[in-house]
Amino acid sequence: MPEEEIGERQVEGLVIACVAVFLALFIINYFDYIKKMQESAFVEWDVKTITAADYTIEFDIDPIFFEKWLDDEADAFLAKEHQESGKVYSARADAFRDWITQEMESRLSLLPDLGFEEEPVDEVKVAVTTFAYKNGELINLLRQRGSMIKSEDWDGMKKLDQKISKLKNVSLENFTTPCSIFMSFENEEGVNRALRYDELVSCDPSLAALETWLGEYTIDI
Repeated sequence: MPEEEIGERQVEGLVIACVAVFLALFIINYFDYIKKMQESAFVEWDVKTITAADYTIEFDIDPIFFEKWLDDEADAFLAKEHQESGKVYSARADAFRDWITQEMESRLSLLPDLGFEEEPVDEVKVAVTTFAYKNGELINLLRQRGSMIKSEDWDGMKKLDQKISKLKNVSLENFTTPCSIFMSFENEEGVNRALRYDELVSCDPSLAALETWLGEYTIDI
């Protein structure tokens, strides 16, 4: 092969190699750009999208706290609710839910405004309050029962029904005593006051009365 043709082919090969390297770098940078754009879009979507979890807090309730409420506050609360709105509760947990919701709203409304809303919030409102119970064992048995019904294992279901009934009789108190509370607020100001509750109360001597619940207990949010 003539030297001139060899030189031309070497130049062509170099050009092809340079183009290939350029294309590889372009593709790598393009995919990196797309990835970064998707990450930015997700962050923007997350900021604009409000979910229940954004405005929800969780805190545990000691069984002793619940029992003390029943002994010290329940009767007065039930009488007040019946007198003001005619409400009659069929379960003690329902009354406790309304009491702790009202108590939390009144306490958070006394805290200083943190500026999370365009206008100052004078009255914090709770959207919904939900309880959790120590009933994992019962739920597991009910799932097994559902599987037996699905497989038409009627003998096994009858035995499991007896086990469920026995467990219910032994542990009914645990199944009806709330151990944890999920509380969702109507706005960002409310949830942030709740999250900073201990800090705000401890920094202001005038709010010292809010440090305890029922006169002696504290709640960690």
